[in-house]
Amino acid sequence: MKPLLSAFACFLLIAHHISAQDSLPEKKGFFKTKVLTLNAISHSGYLYGIGDSILFLSDGKQPLCFYGSFKNSNLKLDYSDIESLRLYRKGKIWRSTVIGAATGIIIGAVIGFAGGDDPQGSLFHTTAEEKALAGGTAVGLLGGITGLIIGLVSHKTFVLHGKKEKYNKMRNTMMTKLGL
Repeated sequence: MKPLLSAFACFLLIAHHISAQDSLPEKKGFFKTKVLTLNAISHSGYLYGIGDSILFLSDGKQPLCFYGSFKNSNLKLDYSDIESLRLYRKGKIWRSTVIGAATGIIIGAVIGFAGGDDPQGSLFHTTAEEKALAGGTAVGLLGGITGLIIGLVSHKTFVLHGKKEKYNKMRNTMMTKLGL
């Protein structure tokens, strides 16, 4: 009887926090976009909406949505007009640079401290702190440059050639990426 009562009490505690899902969850995804059409015209902006057969771009920063009326769109592009689509995550360049530099500083400082102090009679006598400062600076700079390069090349390009199958694949990839 006691295990049944405990299970019922746990159920009541959990059931108190469970709520019905009355709408689709909205994840905020901001993508700077460059679209090249089949007649070699380039359009830039923020990806605002992805409909069943139409892509919506906005001049201002708008969260990406897959359902709705797409009222804030400045430009509509039919899938049959799109040659390629390039997506950039906003802030990806500076974020990867900062992460690379911070990681490099930590690794360089740990290596410097692990080296310890040099003996007193050596030609270049340095303390562990000096080694940590020099190592953190050098490896931090190298990590920052590496992060910058990674941030610059981190974009996703979808080549559609005006085909519905490729558009649907791109749409499904975006929905999966955002967890919808």
